[in-house]
Amino acid sequence: MVFAGSVSVNEGLAALVCASLGTLWWWGVGRRGGVRFRFDRGTLRPIWRALRGLPRETVQVGGKLVRALRGGGASGGTTRERSASDFAWATPDGATAPAARAVGLLAASLAPDSYVLTLDRDHGTVVTHGLEEAR
Repeated sequence: MVFAGSVSVNEGLAALVCASLGTLWWWGVGRRGGVRFRFDRGTLRPIWRALRGLPRETVQVGGKLVRALRGGGASGGTTRERSASDFAWATPDGATAPAARAVGLLAASLAPDSYVLTLDRDHGTVVTHGLEEAR
C-alpha cells in the first residue's frame, strides 16, 4: 500500500481480511503439525553468513554468465550427492534442530550459483546443483 502511492479503504480492508484468514489458517491447521521451530541466536548464523557473501557471489556468477554469453563454453552445471555429515546444518541436535535444518537449507540455497535439491535424512545424503564443479 505504501509503495503504490495511495491508500484506500478497500486496500485496508483487503489487508485486514487476508491477515485474519492467514491467522485463522495458522491456528486451525499450522499448529497441528508435529514440527515446532525454536530459534536461538546460533540458529540464524548461516543466514547472516550467506547474506554477507551474496553480493560478491552475485558479481562472480554475473561474470561467468557474461563469459558464457560471449561463447566461453559454460556448462549447465553439475549435480552432486554428498554425505549429510559434510554439512553442519543437515545433522543438528537439540530443541532447535528443526529450525537449524530449515535455516541451513535456506542459507545453502541462497547462493546464486548453487542450491540444495534434496536432503535425505534417512540415507544421510544432500544433493546439490551448482554452476561449477567445485561448489
